[in-house]
Amino acid sequence: PGHQIAVDVDRAELFCAACGDQVYDPDFDHAVVLAQSTALHPPSTSASTSTSPAAPRKRRRVDYRAWAPDPAEVALVRSADPTTSASAAEPAGLRGLNNLGNTCFMNSVLQALLHAPPLRNYFLGDRHNRFLCPRRTPMRHRTTDAEAKAACLACDLDEIYSATFSGERTPYSPAKFLYSWWQHATNLASYEQQDAHEFFISILDHIHENIKDDQHKSHEQGDGDCCIAHRVFSGILRSDVTCTNCGFSSTTFEPCMDISLDLDPGHNNCLGVANPKPHVRNGERSVAGMSSKVSTLMRCLERFTRAERLDAEQKYFCERCKERQESLKQMSIRRLPLVSCFHIKRFEHSTVKKMSRKVDHSLQFPFSLDMTPYLSSSILRSRYGNRIFPSEACDSEAVSELPSEFEIFAVITHSGKLDAGHYVTYLRLNNQWYRCDDAWVTRVDEHTVRSSQAYMLFYVQKTLYYKACERGAAV
Repeated sequence: PGHQIAVDVDRAELFCAACGDQVYDPDFDHAVVLAQSTALHPPSTSASTSTSPAAPRKRRRVDYRAWAPDPAEVALVRSADPTTSASAAEPAGLRGLNNLGNTCFMNSVLQALLHAPPLRNYFLGDRHNRFLCPRRTPMRHRTTDAEAKAACLACDLDEIYSATFSGERTPYSPAKFLYSWWQHATNLASYEQQDAHEFFISILDHIHENIKDDQHKSHEQGDGDCCIAHRVFSGILRSDVTCTNCGFSSTTFEPCMDISLDLDPGHNNCLGVANPKPHVRNGERSVAGMSSKVSTLMRCLERFTRAERLDAEQKYFCERCKERQESLKQMSIRRLPLVSCFHIKRFEHSTVKKMSRKVDHSLQFPFSLDMTPYLSSSILRSRYGNRIFPSEACDSEAVSELPSEFEIFAVITHSGKLDAGHYVTYLRLNNQWYRCDDAWVTRVDEHTVRSSQAYMLFYVQKTLYYKACERGAAV
């Protein structure tokens, strides 16, 4: 009460002059969504005079015809790349996203997804057409819970792709996408700050469910070919549990959409791995020379793939000893995805102390990353030498499918405290970094990116990254 409120008509936002900040009102946002939906789907005059609102309306049937470009359109397509723009100073698709009320977590993840080369090529290549999707239900027609659950999140993402790559530079409001996500994740339907990593996993899961059901495929998630989300982000982890009494080893495989890494500010004292070699390709020339207060991505990956002794409560039942024994567990990467996502565990929750805190340690990460040292084939070779076992032969076939060299293209950072923070995305487009802070997009240098508190790192296969750069340079 007593505060003067201003309305930004272009961005559909409320601003409080007394507080000096944006104000987020659910009723106002609902009115904005309703206005946008009405603008896209204007009601007909005949429907307003109808006595029965549920009465079916007669529509003229129009057969679908594939688009065939004329010579002028062919010349236009050849003169411009779909992912770049010669007339604009900045790359195409570089567009800010309006904050709809503590939705920086959503905007940061969307910016990374919009510029993931395989996912971008899928949607811009019209592989998922929202106008032809059988699950598509206009927002104003989603009246029942069944219709809300049937809403296709992939269609809403396809609409964001069309909007961001349309050439417009004014910030875009992903209100429809937020509303659709709320229908899938009802427990998170609020204007409270959410975790960007949980949102990322939730989005991929719902896209998997939508596209998998539409394509009627029988693939399992572990196959990595059931939907575009798994074809891009899904990899396979290998877990080896070895009995310390008899040496019997049990191997299991599990699919993963990302890899969560613990920050390791201490020295690199791997159990069972002596004198790890420095990875010059990854920008770390000397492991021993690094400061003990600074973590590196390579050190986090070495900690993730090193052997660890299971405690007494986690004793492994050995099939050879026929009883529970102390054992060593070691993780490795059996198959790499097209896009590797690394989640840095900066939020710690202690059930004993009943408290949570944020880890503010610095993390050094390379722009070019070689994942060979962390593959199952490399770890098994270091353990057994050149001896070949049946399980190793399967791993060799899995590794040979995809290259192991990656290039970074997106970094999601978190600043502030655990309960009051802010997410920002740094995008690497044509070897130039851009800072995407909700509606504001600015160009930054490499030092700014390296000094940020990385929370999620996105790497794409080097061949895919350089193909995109070469297309941009050709234009």
